[in-house]
This record gives sequence, structure tokens and C-alpha cells, in this order.
Amino acid sequence: MILVEWNQVPNAKTLSERLNLISNEYLSSKIIPVHQDHHLKLPNSDRLQFFQMIAKNVGIRRASGNFVLATNIDVIINQKIYEFISQKKLKEKTIYRCDRHCVEYDYSGNITDNYLDQSTNFIDKKYYSLDNNTKIKHYVSSSFYRHLKDYLIGFIESKDKSLIQKISFEKLKRFLKKITFYLKYFKVLPIFFFQKKLYTNACGDFTLLDKNSWIDLKGYCELPIYSWHLDSLFLWEARFKKYKFFDFDKKYYIYHINHNFSGVISEKEKMFKKLEDDKIPYLTNDEFLDLALKLSKNPDYLKTNELWGLHNTDLS
Repeated sequence: MILVEWNQVPNAKTLSERLNLISNEYLSSKIIPVHQDHHLKLPNSDRLQFFQMIAKNVGIRRASGNFVLATNIDVIINQKIYEFISQKKLKEKTIYRCDRHCVEYDYSGNITDNYLDQSTNFIDKKYYSLDNNTKIKHYVSSSFYRHLKDYLIGFIESKDKSLIQKISFEKLKRFLKKITFYLKYFKVLPIFFFQKKLYTNACGDFTLLDKNSWIDLKGYCELPIYSWHLDSLFLWEARFKKYKFFDFDKKYYIYHINHNFSGVISEKEKMFKKLEDDKIPYLTNDEFLDLALKLSKNPDYLKTNELWGLHNTDLS
């Protein structure tokens, strides 16, 4: 188990001094400090205190296991995933992904899976996030067919209107705009039924891959911006490089502890407002799709630094 202490504050207690990590015959634990002077060398370091993907790359490059799971400190892993991994059937050049259960957990209750399951309020699945209270589905990316279906339903339900009124210039214009959008990004959006969607929803919390493949892919792209969409770009790069994907079924999942500055559906609006108020750069949806298209033409487009993950940098 590797913890990366990014932007270690000078003259303050380090994680090593605060935590008593266990290491034994079953588990080797270590903390890798990245001092503040390394952080301050990066653009936007005055506004952003943590570069999540660069920090993960630091850990990935220094991991000693045959497989590496990139995850975050607000994540608790369900026992069934541990059982699956313990079978030692993981395959190389295959990226493993799973659902994420967002829980309201106050650190004082029982930490069993049964207890956490009762605290789940959102479930992040492949195509949508489910609100457990309202049962509303928040779709991650709408397909061309969903927009066509909505348009046709609206057309059929307009019983008392003339044909011209049913077609509606404004509705038609919006629909044609969606068609144009999907034709532009057809390589990175599930337009057709046979185009399998990548499981990018909440992928930053669980991406499992063999160490050699992490090295071949050169980890996450190291843009010095907020981490939004950077984890998804890694998966698209892997797809264009012909890597395989394994999506766990619904009985295998992780728990994510909700907090104010979080990527969960219920907090996204607050998160984007804070980013904009603090003038912290992040990838918009359009910028992300444009980069994904460039990756489709050149999968190494974002990988120009052989020293990714602060390789050859003394972090002791």
C-alpha cells in the first residue's frame, strides 16, 4: 500500500509522523513524500494545492506489485473485490472498473459492508448515476438514440397540434444540433448500438491495471490543472492503444465517502462554482472531447514526458 503525501507542508507533522502504518508478511506499507518545492515548480500551483494525477503517477512508478490499483483516500473497498483479487486471476493489459456507492459515513459507526450499504445515497454505474432516494437516473453521456427517442415521443404526444406545430423549428434545430454534435464526436461517444461505452464514470476512484501496462501507457497525463476528466482521458488512450476492459458486475463495488468538494452528482454544481471562483483551470466537456478526438488520431498525444511521475527525482 502506497500513500503519496503531495505538497508536504514544511515545518508541519508529516504523514509518517501522524500515521502508524502496518507492514507484515501480508502487507507492505509506505508513504512517499513530495515536498512543497516540487509542487511549486508547476503552473497553477499558487491556486491548486494538489495535482491528483501527478501524485498518483508518483506512486505508480514506485509501486513494486505486479498489479496497481489507483484510488483515493476517501474510498473504502468492498470485501467482494478483495475476494476477487485474492483469486489471482487478474489479466495483464486489462483495465478493471467497478460501480461506486456514495455513502454518508461519519467515521463513528460500524465499517462493515452491511452498514455502509445502508448509508448509500448515490450509485455511480456505467451509463448513469442512480439517486437511491428519488430513483432518478442521471445519465453520464446521452446517446444519439436517447435524443431521437425523446424527440419522437414529443412528436407523438403533441396530439392537438398541426404537423408544422409538431415539428417545431426550435425543436428541430435543437435535434439537428445534437446530430451534428454526435457526428463530430462519433469516435468517443456511443452513437451506435454496437459501440461499447467506456466505463469512465467515477473512474478516478478505481482503476486497476498491471504494472507493466501502467509503465507502457506512461501513467496519467500530467496537465497541471484540476483532475476533472484526466482519469477518463487515460481510459480513452488505453482504448485507442487496444487495451482490454473488464467491468465488474454490480455485486463488486467500492464505497466513496461524500464530502463538500467531491465529484459526486450531488456536489458537482458546488465544485464547478468553487473552481471558477478560485480561477482553477479544468477541462470542460468540449475540451475533453476535443482531446479524446486527438487521442484517436495519436494515442501518445498527451504523453511527451519520459520522466512522468517525478521519475529520477529524489523524494526522500
